[in-house]
Amino acid sequence: MRRVTAIVAGTALAALGAAACQPIGSAASGASGVTPTTAASGSPADAQAVAAAYPTTVATGSARIATSTQIGVGGASLPLTSTGVIDFAGRAADLSGDLPAGQGSAETRFVGGVLYERLPSALVSRISGGKPWISLNVGAMSQQQGNGSASQLLANSPADPSAILAYLRGAGDHVTRNGPDTVDGTPTTRYTVLIDLDRSVAGQDQAAQNGVHALEQQLGSHTLPAQVWLDDQGRIRELSVDATMNGASGNTTPGNGAITFKFSATLSDYGVITHIVAPSADQTSDVTNLLGGNH
Repeated sequence: MRRVTAIVAGTALAALGAAACQPIGSAASGASGVTPTTAASGSPADAQAVAAAYPTTVATGSARIATSTQIGVGGASLPLTSTGVIDFAGRAADLSGDLPAGQGSAETRFVGGVLYERLPSALVSRISGGKPWISLNVGAMSQQQGNGSASQLLANSPADPSAILAYLRGAGDHVTRNGPDTVDGTPTTRYTVLIDLDRSVAGQDQAAQNGVHALEQQLGSHTLPAQVWLDDQGRIRELSVDATMNGASGNTTPGNGAITFKFSATLSDYGVITHIVAPSADQTSDVTNLLGGNH
């Protein structure tokens, strides 16, 4: 069960771009591999550009998304990559990718506040009842008292896939322009930002605020460092974080219970047509209680 839980948590986090973590070092490099120019002090114009990036990106309606995530738990490393589409208007996402160690492929969908995972049957047959999909109600998990690190990660991850991008609303004046760069051949400007998580959900509903407060408890911080690449239309082309968060025991030392992340999400093809639906009920097994610790 523990092995299955780790894989499910990892694929779900990769799909959602769960970058809400405390830093352990410098942020991950841009997708292009181009060495950025020397950082320059931020200006009000830079802060305004970053603040406007989220609504500008969401206004496109949808995009293709590619994520790269390296999850470290207890000295073990779990590399994950995925590609797919995100529907900002419908608050939905559909991503697919290969699992590590040759364990097959996986698909993750987020529809109506529920995560759906299609994993190789060898990994989930004991808990899925032979059905190809398992589902996790993220909202319900946040109400449970599971002590496992996987359930903590899932419960504290943003329920809406676009919520990670929405954190940029909390950048405020903590923005530094690093200079020109490219992402997948597209000219961009790279910024280093320090996100105030409380500010990012100011004026949002209580559920969003509660989620951020829960994250802050595990982070031990109210801020989230990140890097963002914006194109000439002010849209987010890449967001990256190199970070760590508390393990189940509250230990923040890498290799001693802490959970570390190296994450990046790259967006392209804005306005792409999407059709994201939940798997049929007869093909899905709800494992929320199992992964939430009630088993």
